[in-house]
Amino acid sequence: MDDTRLSGAPAAAAPSARINQIYDQFMYDDLFRAYWGHSDFVNFGYWAPGTRDQQEACENLMEKLLAFLPERTGTILDAACGKGATTRHLLKYYAPEAVTGINISEKQLQTCAANAPGCRFLLMNAADLKFEDGTFDNILCVEAAFHFDTRERFLRQAWRVLKPGGRLLLSDSLFTRWWERIKPPGRMLNYVEDAAAYRELCQSAGFAEAEIVDAREECASRFLRNCVRFLRSSCLAGAIDRDALTKMSGRMSLYVLNIRHYLLVAARKAAAPAPGVTESGTRPSL
Repeated sequence: MDDTRLSGAPAAAAPSARINQIYDQFMYDDLFRAYWGHSDFVNFGYWAPGTRDQQEACENLMEKLLAFLPERTGTILDAACGKGATTRHLLKYYAPEAVTGINISEKQLQTCAANAPGCRFLLMNAADLKFEDGTFDNILCVEAAFHFDTRERFLRQAWRVLKPGGRLLLSDSLFTRWWERIKPPGRMLNYVEDAAAYRELCQSAGFAEAEIVDAREECASRFLRNCVRFLRSSCLAGAIDRDALTKMSGRMSLYVLNIRHYLLVAARKAAAPAPGVTESGTRPSL
């Protein structure tokens, strides 16, 4: 058992480099690849009644988010696309040439190309999108915005690159104040109290409205229970020892239990800019 699993990267690293190091290690770990059914999904998923495994839960989450779209047409951006499993799922509804994925990890982008051939993948920071205004009909962001420096910058950028009437679909974790202080980028820059505050954040970024569902139980809580069961089974099978079981389940529990809300969000850009809001998503100073 490698004790660096879930242990994180050196604190001295820049936030984006630290996040990359953590996830490039975690997402390619053999044990956790097995947990996600070698599907290359890496998220909590949505554990509806009867869900059999983590891969199915992740597919459920994608369907929950895509259900917010009245039509699955036009172009779509998969922001922070991970290893491309979410992008691959989009190909059930979109032609490859309509799908773009971005990530800050070159290693993960290499896997993306194999998972979703024909899609365009770019090395890009979601909080600093290098697209023209009004590029995409819709944007998807699965379980990543809490990492961005900052979430508010991402929301403003998402509003800018969406076409009028476009939607931003995302799942996002709202952490406790204590956790928000210690995780990158730290400094409480990404702390959001609850769904009401999240809706206000979306509206301040320019979105006309935001539909929000708190699915903490169906996503984070049920994920934790299933993951701990998997780790216990792995210990019984001899894949990890008891010390590793204690450390890994403890770290995973600490992480998930510091999530106060797990939100499913659909924010819509108005068909025309709101009064006083510029195309950059900001209100001019008085």
